[in-house]
Amino acid sequence: MKKLLPALVRNPSGFTLVELLVVVAIIAVLSVIGITIFTGVQKNARDARRRADIDSISSAWEANIVKVSPYYLKLLPTWFSSGTIPKDPSTGNSYNYASGANESIGADTYNVCATLGDAAAACSATSATCYCKSNQQ
Repeated sequence: MKKLLPALVRNPSGFTLVELLVVVAIIAVLSVIGITIFTGVQKNARDARRRADIDSISSAWEANIVKVSPYYLKLLPTWFSSGTIPKDPSTGNSYNYASGANESIGADTYNVCATLGDAAAACSATSATCYCKSNQQ
């Protein structure tokens, strides 16, 4: 029995509890950092998509203005390559857009806004958490 015991002590196999705890702590710290960065990237991507959608809606209105009068027609899904009017990427709701005149003949102005980030506040043209476009004609 005495001959077997020194062989085990000289050749330990496996990891100690302290080594395992250090590795688990390092993995936990890296995971928290990765998740934080990933959620920030997702938020920025959603905001970029919102800005692109607002620009697309504004361009569609400007491209389809009635040439004989200064009226913007009602927004149509066929004006977009996807065949649908763009919607908010996180909620799926329509963007806030308003027009100035009678909807049946068109409007002489428009304003389209999107709330940036995950703010639930109402969007206005002067708010820092909003991206808005107005008529250019």
